[in-house]
Amino acid sequence: MVWTGLAVAACLLMALSGVVAVTTGRMLPTVQGRVVRPELWGYGQLVFALGMATGISLRWWAGSLAVGDAGAAMAFILIVLGSVLQWRAQRPAFP
Repeated sequence: MVWTGLAVAACLLMALSGVVAVTTGRMLPTVQGRVVRPELWGYGQLVFALGMATGISLRWWAGSLAVGDAGAAMAFILIVLGSVLQWRAQRPAFP
């Protein structure tokens, strides 16, 4: 239960930093120098946090093995998509 609470807190902090990046363009100082497009970085943070939250919540809403597998696949896809968006935010947009 403690690990779940810590994971939920991490998801909320990640989502909060994503919302701040999308709305204001501000980011944590550790990534500020590398990121060229802060809004895209924020969207990547939000999608990544959604994938983490989906993975964490599987034990409560996945009643069967098939639904659990589909939920785990969806969580994995969201985490990878969020990572790709954050990776793309570190490079300039195509002309």
